[in-house]
Amino acid sequence: MSVELWVEGVIIEFRDEVPCKRAMIRSVGSSEIVLADIATDRISRIPKAELNEIYSSGGLKLLAETRDFGDLKFLDLTEKEQQETNRKYQYIKRLREYGINKITEKNAGTTIREVAEKIGEKPPHWQSVRSWYKRFVESGNKMRGLYPRHRFKGDREPKIDRRVLDIIRSAAKRYFSPSQPSMASIYRNVEEKILSHNLDFPNERLKVPNYHTVKSRVLEVSYQNKQKARQGVRALQAELAGSESGIKTTRVLERVEIDHTLLDIHVLHDDHKTLLGRPNITVLIDHYSHMVLGFQLSFEKPSYASVSIACINAFLPKTEFLESIGSDASWPAHGIPTTVVTDNGNEFWGKNFCAVADEIGSVFQYCPIRKANYKSQVERFFGTVNSMVLDDLPGVVRKAGKCGDTYDGRQEAKITFSEFKSYFVKWLIEVYHNEPITQLGMTPNELWVNSEQQFPVPVEEEMDLIPLLMASSTRELRKGGIRIFSLDYNSNQLRDFYRRDGPGTVNVRYNPFDIGYILVRDDVNKIFLKVECEKFEYASGLSAFEHDKIRAKVKAVGKSKLDDLDLQRARVKLSKEREKLHARNSRRKTQLTASKAARSEKIGVSDMKLVVDNTKQVIDIDCASEDDDLDMDGWSMDK
Repeated sequence: MSVELWVEGVIIEFRDEVPCKRAMIRSVGSSEIVLADIATDRISRIPKAELNEIYSSGGLKLLAETRDFGDLKFLDLTEKEQQETNRKYQYIKRLREYGINKITEKNAGTTIREVAEKIGEKPPHWQSVRSWYKRFVESGNKMRGLYPRHRFKGDREPKIDRRVLDIIRSAAKRYFSPSQPSMASIYRNVEEKILSHNLDFPNERLKVPNYHTVKSRVLEVSYQNKQKARQGVRALQAELAGSESGIKTTRVLERVEIDHTLLDIHVLHDDHKTLLGRPNITVLIDHYSHMVLGFQLSFEKPSYASVSIACINAFLPKTEFLESIGSDASWPAHGIPTTVVTDNGNEFWGKNFCAVADEIGSVFQYCPIRKANYKSQVERFFGTVNSMVLDDLPGVVRKAGKCGDTYDGRQEAKITFSEFKSYFVKWLIEVYHNEPITQLGMTPNELWVNSEQQFPVPVEEEMDLIPLLMASSTRELRKGGIRIFSLDYNSNQLRDFYRRDGPGTVNVRYNPFDIGYILVRDDVNKIFLKVECEKFEYASGLSAFEHDKIRAKVKAVGKSKLDDLDLQRARVKLSKEREKLHARNSRRKTQLTASKAARSEKIGVSDMKLVVDNTKQVIDIDCASEDDDLDMDGWSMDK
């Protein structure tokens, strides 16, 4: 037996129905064949030597190579072949009903035309019908005598010499190697080997096949093997898995997927109308309902800061957010998810993000590397945004070869950041959330509302939730307070804290977009104390990113000590530099992106309420029991 018969996708039939009646070859190893039962999909593993022996003894046959129509069942035929067989049988059946056994034009012509008119086709020639009738009788008046013979037309043996075929198959191995040579190189290699053979054996000359013959023989391997060799195992697994993750959920918030992407569109500054560049978006999407739980759109690079703002938007009710953008639409999504699925980005592995799991009670699940189908919903959503939202907007980014040579999305930008954000939110809550999901027949809004009726989602308190999602760090408490960002933080309550416990390590929470204050955890009372920066006038409303730029500016002029006046001057100087950048860009015909200026101005961040209300000095973060709940209205505002 030729080993080439064992090919993935070939169906074999066992005479004794052991281990099954019919099975498809799932995979071929060096010493083992994996079979899948056609009826039950049960897997069987048989040594290749044993399978060869069964084949040689006649214990199995390959349906793809059988010549006996008796080996084929009607269900084995293609749909087209089944229709053709039924068509022929209509004529044979009517002739037998009329008792016509001898088919001639005189005694069968009228019947043939009658059947043809009934089934709506041109009447076949009477001699064709006679040949059908003859095969039908010879097969014992069985339908198999009418099976089409198309599959057995043509040569059954290769026309080219077996030795040439072996040379081609040997050369094909290089084509499916990681180096991926071109088909032209493979053909030249085959040609050279045949010429070498002809020189060595002039009396046994081989004919050099043409390019198309070599190509067709090289590509005879299964699609699975081609893709695995040329594209890689991961690419094949992703293709076979499709976009579905195979994970099933039964209610909202059971599984929420989170990811970032750089949007394929350039936007302008709201006031200066200068080019800012491409914004980043962080999205949380519910796996069950397909509803977007929350998002963050800004120029902040993927970081814990952008994740925390997106989580605030996702976990809290959207009433205040919708009012801020002037929308009266419904967006019912809110609540703490049971499982949060992320990729392996640094921002998701950092200590800040990991600490949130313990605080909010969610389980964080990380996807295997390069397997995006594990969070298929958010990946598909990004694709939907590209095709349904960005594609027709001015300033969209086109891939090379998908646009004209002179097209530049930066110079075509016409829409401001606020206009784009408003457009995106309107599409999200009015279109995307109300479009039926193909496989479910319901909209994300309907799925969410129906699920929430059975599994009500509690409303989270903003004042309790925000401190949990702020960035976390540990610092030393000394008599002078706490030092972080190269700035000093102190207050009367912190001094009381120091007098009670003395120096030590404390947990600090801070907002990366406003370092004017920090929150210090009091483990005794299980609360956070708000502590303002001693240079509050400078630090209030200042982001950590901008503060780093200011420090670098001060150090660049040779200042060894960062006094308040130097910091204030540097902050004003950088502000003026941003104004100059916008002014220069507004006069340029070809604009340059100013994404760093956008980060400094916290575009897309300032409209999101991340910080604790500054009127609140104390925030409850943990309670031992329901009886220990603190009255928020009674919190002290005194320093």
